[in-house]
Amino acid sequence: TVYIGNMVMQMDDVNELKDILGKVERKMVAAGKIYGAMNFAFWLVAMLGYYILGSFVSYGLVFSIIYWPVAFGISVVFGIKISKLISKVEGKTGSSKGFGAFIGASWGAGAVIGWFAIPSMNLDVNSTVSLSLGFLSFIAISVFGMWLTFEFYKIKSREMLPSFLFPAIGIPIATMMKNNAMLWAGFLVAMGFSLTILWYTYSAFRTIGGLHAEENNKE
Repeated sequence: TVYIGNMVMQMDDVNELKDILGKVERKMVAAGKIYGAMNFAFWLVAMLGYYILGSFVSYGLVFSIIYWPVAFGISVVFGIKISKLISKVEGKTGSSKGFGAFIGASWGAGAVIGWFAIPSMNLDVNSTVSLSLGFLSFIAISVFGMWLTFEFYKIKSREMLPSFLFPAIGIPIATMMKNNAMLWAGFLVAMGFSLTILWYTYSAFRTIGGLHAEENNKE
C-alpha cells in the first residue's frame, strides 16, 4: 500500500497509473514525430516551389534573394509553431525560452552564407554552379542549426540527419556538375528531406506499434 497525503493507493492502482502514463507518453512522442515530419514536408514544398518558379527565370540571383525571404517568412512561422509543439510533446515546455529565436537564427545564418557570402567569393565556377553551391550551403547550414537547437533543448532529433548531411556531402560534387549543378542540388535536398520525413513517420508508427503490441500482450 502507498500513502499519498490522505489518499491510500494499492500497488495495483500504482502500476495501473504508471501504465496509463507510459501510454500517454508514447502517444505524445509519436505525435512529436508526426509534427517533425510535417515541418520538413512544409520546407520540401517551399523548395519545390523555388524550383518550379525559378525555372522560368533560370534561377537568377535576384529571384533567389526575393523568393527565399518570402518563403522563409511564411515557412518559419509554421516551422516554429511545429517545433514548439515538438518541444511540448517531448516534455520540454519549461526550457523552450529562445527556442524559436534559435531556429530563426539558423535559417538567417544559412541565408547570409548561402546567398551572399558564397556568391561574393567569386569562385572559379560558372553561375549555375555558384548558385547550386549557395543553395546547398544554405540548406545544410540552416538545417544543421535547427538540429543543434533541438539537441540543445534535449529533443530527440536523429531523424533530421539526412536533411543536412545529403546537401553537405554533395557540395564538392556540385563543383563538377557544370550546367546540371542545380538539378543535382535539388535532387540532394529533395532526397534528404524525403528521407527525414520517412524516418519521422516510421518512428511515429513504430512507437504506436510498440504501444499496440504491449496492449495485445496484456490481453
